[in-house]
Amino acid sequence: MERLGGGEDPAKDSGRSDADRIVLVVCPTHRDHRELPLLSPPGIKYLFHDYASTSLEDLICNLGGAEALAADPLDEIDCILAKVAGVKIAAVISTDDYPGCSLAAVIAERLGLPGPSPEVTLICQHKYLSRVAQAKLAPEAVPPFAPIDVAAGAALPHDLRFPLFVKPVKSFFSIGAERVESAPELAALLPRWINLDQFFLPLDRMLERYAGANIGTKRLIAEGLLTGEQVTVEGYVHNGKATIFGVVDSIMFPGTIAFSRFDYPSSLPQAVQVRMGEISARVMEGIGFDNGLFNIEMMYDSDADRVSIIEINPRMASQFADLYQKVDGTSSYTVLLDIAQGRAPCFTRRQGRYGFASSFVLRSFEDYVVAALPTDADLERLACLYPDMRIELHGTLGRRLSAELQDGRSYRYGIVNLGGRDLADVLAQFDACRDRLGIVLQPISPALEPAILATASEAVQLGA
Repeated sequence: MERLGGGEDPAKDSGRSDADRIVLVVCPTHRDHRELPLLSPPGIKYLFHDYASTSLEDLICNLGGAEALAADPLDEIDCILAKVAGVKIAAVISTDDYPGCSLAAVIAERLGLPGPSPEVTLICQHKYLSRVAQAKLAPEAVPPFAPIDVAAGAALPHDLRFPLFVKPVKSFFSIGAERVESAPELAALLPRWINLDQFFLPLDRMLERYAGANIGTKRLIAEGLLTGEQVTVEGYVHNGKATIFGVVDSIMFPGTIAFSRFDYPSSLPQAVQVRMGEISARVMEGIGFDNGLFNIEMMYDSDADRVSIIEINPRMASQFADLYQKVDGTSSYTVLLDIAQGRAPCFTRRQGRYGFASSFVLRSFEDYVVAALPTDADLERLACLYPDMRIELHGTLGRRLSAELQDGRSYRYGIVNLGGRDLADVLAQFDACRDRLGIVLQPISPALEPAILATASEAVQLGA
């Protein structure tokens, strides 16, 4: 593994042969670092380039970090291209939502490599512009919607009525997405978004350059409410033809819009899944998306027998990559690497080790201090019991859950992916696995936090 930056010259790596295929990974995530080495054939090398993702997350969550915000994205693109000058890049990929997938699209185009159009990628990412395109291509699947200028008040067009759903035109993990009951409630939301120029800057600059559009202060979108069962439809477009490879159910904690787990395969009737796939293909082909992966969040209202689009993400859903591998025998990372290198993907179906797989979210609806986390040795023992398990820990020993990236309504502190015979088997495995993790959350106490932090520091010094 290599990291691009800090004065490194990748062309001078004496261990690289002329036959090596070098893949540039823009805004790499922890899943990229974990999964790519597991899937890559011999001869693939990676160059990782970080830019702004963490700072942007901190900005929208009010966690600080604005001082670390990276350069203007247009300057960053030129910087990346300068650093890979003279290096034969075989592919450019990104699984990062913002700003990674847009940067990757631009860089791939500049290098003459396969990838989605920067303009189309940016339109998909901008929730209002995406809705405009969706409404032309699949009007039956789009609720009424309108942009909101956060500097001009909470006026709505006549065809939108409260209650409605409001979300920023760009965000992370549904941050800022919420049901709004009245005009005063909507007006109370606006000041937060007026003061987030730095967060929207990368998207705004790239939109202006590559799509002839801008955000300005039109930073929210209001939409009619959707009800029903939520899923993610995932697929790819290669040489203009869309292929759907998975429909994943989104299971919420009761009475909330917070994800509890994601199940694959979907339990929706096959005919409904086919309709969702047809709508997804029509929209992605029609909008001009090509040579890339996408996932579309959708809703099925069984009472009205209506399929609706929630939003389009012009990237793969990396959290689900190993779910497909468990059930189908192919990771979506493999599809991503194939398409980015100009190859037609071969996605196997139902050839995995398991009949069912789920991604569980460890979540609390109260803030706590993290008092204990599993050690590396603990995780190795768990891996022996659950060999295809994936565990991610998002809490930090001695810190509050609220100190990490959160949605503002709950506190996510981990993810556990498991495969099994069926849902009942996977649920039973998760209960046992969660008990063995040994995560301890304690109520917040100003006197307690320094002691927990000191214990954590001592454990690190001792090499625990």
